Amino acid sequence: MENRAEDRFEKLSERQRECLRLVFQHRKSAEIAALLGLSARYVDNILIEAKNIVGVSSRAEAAVLFAAYESGVESSHPVINPATQASIWPLPMPVPNSTSPVNHLTWRQVLAWVWIIAIATPVGMMTTAMAVLALMFVFGTKPT
Repeated sequence: MENRAEDRFEKLSERQRECLRLVFQHRKSAEIAALLGLSARYVDNILIEAKNIVGVSSRAEAAVLFAAYESGVESSHPVINPATQASIWPLPMPVPNSTSPVNHLTWRQVLAWVWIIAIATPVGMMTTAMAVLALMFVFGTKPT
């Protein structure tokens, strides 16, 4: 598979290589055109052809792969690990705090907080009302 990748880069013209090097430097088509004395549209066409030769979906990706090829860095294939599911418990706080200034809750954790709040709010309000009524009866005042 590495030989096929090298073959793809060998098929690039010198002009395509120049353009990919400049894209790797985060240059836009107009800048590349001005540097090479070409039109921006012609630069776009060169980069589309280069992208197609390399076999990627974007010119930036082609530029990164070409830069790695030129520097002699071997491409590494990602290790396939099964995705780990974030556990729901312990449930992190739904608001930012000192230990976690930004919370990134999963949808399951958000759903757990919705259920907790939906159940705890009415129960808490009813408990508070019952406590107030009990105190009113103990101290002999009539509810109005």
